[in-house]
Amino acid sequence: MTDIFLSVIERSQTRPFPRLDRVGSIRLVSETRQLLPQQNGALVIEQRPLRSMGELEADWTDLASRVLEPNPFYEYAFAASAGQHLPEGRHVTAVLVWSGGETRRLLGFFPMVLPRRGLLPAPARLWRPSLVPLGAPLVDREQATDVIGAFLDHLARRGSRAAGVLFPLLAEDGPFAKALAAAVAARGHAMQSFARHQRAFLPAGGDTGFVSLASARKMKELRRQLRRLGDLGEVRMIHAREPKAVREGVEYFLALEASGWKAAAGTALLQQPGGAAFVRSMTRRLACEGRCAVHVVALNDRPIAAGIVLQSGSEAFFWKIAYDEAFARFSPGVQLTVDLSRAQLEDPSVGATDSCAIANHPMIDHLWRDRRDIADLLVAAAPASALSTRLLIAREKFTRRLRDRAKQLYRRLEAQPKTQGLNG
Repeated sequence: MTDIFLSVIERSQTRPFPRLDRVGSIRLVSETRQLLPQQNGALVIEQRPLRSMGELEADWTDLASRVLEPNPFYEYAFAASAGQHLPEGRHVTAVLVWSGGETRRLLGFFPMVLPRRGLLPAPARLWRPSLVPLGAPLVDREQATDVIGAFLDHLARRGSRAAGVLFPLLAEDGPFAKALAAAVAARGHAMQSFARHQRAFLPAGGDTGFVSLASARKMKELRRQLRRLGDLGEVRMIHAREPKAVREGVEYFLALEASGWKAAAGTALLQQPGGAAFVRSMTRRLACEGRCAVHVVALNDRPIAAGIVLQSGSEAFFWKIAYDEAFARFSPGVQLTVDLSRAQLEDPSVGATDSCAIANHPMIDHLWRDRRDIADLLVAAAPASALSTRLLIAREKFTRRLRDRAKQLYRRLEAQPKTQGLNG
């Protein structure tokens, strides 16, 4: 026996031995933290808590270097830090797809939230906290369809507890969505899209004069505001890329965010348990790899706007922005975005920049003209004609309608005038 097999047997004395399943040429290992030796060409599935993924940093990073579709939010620096510091990371299961044979290689990383048992079929969901604007899992570009198929087959064997899987915020014309569609079609399963919308993005090779980014009238007004801001003192545009400068820039961002409307709503990162620790840890890791930048607008050395950009391969992501609302009449957030856009267009390492924005964003949609089609894709574990599939889709539609109505009611209540209390 090999050393790894002996290691598994020794550990099995204190925990249940893993159940092995075989589906065609794909060998599946369910709910285990160890891997058994497999035949060459087989694929191995492993499940483990996201918080225990730190020991796999080298494998995880290697996968990210040959990934089908770049997604920094599921790479080690971001996801491992989120799993360690954010409370919601405690319930995330990492489904890993490995190559078989003597030399194992990580081929797929799918961070999942599995549904609770219930009467109706429910989908598993890729983990997508509010800080994650893209839900494409990491899969090896050379074996993408096989890896995705192995993952889908693994979930299908869980029965009603995972009657399907929801992939949130996918680029519909992106390489992962195309490989997913091929894997689903090969199995004859159903796939339904939800929440389709368009997101602004900035491709390389755009007009550095910003003719393509905004109307001439808008740009003229922004230049006027910048001159008026300059009347108050020296205005500087800072591009922090070195680790120490990024560290300082992140602190500026956290302070600015905690001074505005997000603080009033209780959603600033400094107010969230583990939020600040997560952002500091994640950005410092990426800065050391040359994949994080903080853009700052400063007035007399006082930061009045800050934005964080992350990068994976040739794809950049305009992740977060905050500004000092005391200077709102000068549009500091827009001024920062214009300067950041110019920097992205001039950077030869950037092929495109994703805005990471919500649908119909009131600021970025008026600056960046190009769009990506984004959608949540629900994949059923059965054909469209199956009762479980119909129930699964109906449940998802109902849940979304209920959530939308709750949001509408909340906005209505927030818009109502507040009466003064007895104590003023």
